[in-house]
Amino acid sequence: MRARFQGAWAVAAAAVLAAGLTGCSSDDGGKQGGETAPGPRVVEESAVRADKQVELKEAETVKIGGLADRNAEQQVNQALRAPLEWAVNWTSSTLDEERKKQCAGRNNVIQTKVLLGLRGEIVAASNSISLIPCYEGEGALPTVPVIVDVKNAKALTAADVLTGKTLEKDGLKKLWEALSGPKQDWKDCDLEDLRRQDFFPGKRDGDPVESPAPAGIMFRAEGMQLIWSTTGTDCNNFTFTAPYDKVKDMINPELYPRLLASAGGK
Repeated sequence: MRARFQGAWAVAAAAVLAAGLTGCSSDDGGKQGGETAPGPRVVEESAVRADKQVELKEAETVKIGGLADRNAEQQVNQALRAPLEWAVNWTSSTLDEERKKQCAGRNNVIQTKVLLGLRGEIVAASNSISLIPCYEGEGALPTVPVIVDVKNAKALTAADVLTGKTLEKDGLKKLWEALSGPKQDWKDCDLEDLRRQDFFPGKRDGDPVESPAPAGIMFRAEGMQLIWSTTGTDCNNFTFTAPYDKVKDMINPELYPRLLASAGGK
């Protein structure tokens, strides 16, 4: 069984669309003398996206400042903001005529809470997204982790983070055995074994556009997390953990020392 949101909710691609943003942000950008404060930090944004019929209410994202290359800084911040922008477009794309009537001009409200993990050359953050719909409906949006390589100004996918063998059937079995967490609850939900496609965005449950990967990877100082999170109402949110030494052989060997350095040498 794979959890899904109740109702025919489509999903929108995660693109950063600055246009159409009205209202004001609670963050001043960390700017002093026209410069952005260095390092990653959590910022809040409250704004109305009138074109999407969405209101962001104290929505948290991560922003990095102080990079010498401003284009690289922009790329990194776009990657970190992508889960919030996905939620905006996802919500807008599901607003059919019947729901618009129920909303009667009111906006859907999106809120996010960010947990900032690694804060070095590799930055990792998990984004817990919630939606207060302006129409009758229930369900939950996912928690979406993001990992960025600040040095190379790119978002890291599961293929960048894990070895090729780890993403194969036997490797995923080994990874599962290394993880600790609510495995009995997982079993009680009749969820399937992890598959390679679970670690990548894709069209699922009849959705016409991509949704974030159900199995997201997150790095914190103490180790790796696997966050299983989907749109849905049941069996849609699990977090499993493993210390770095238990997953060392499953992580890209070129990335592993950089993770430890970003974790403070743990």
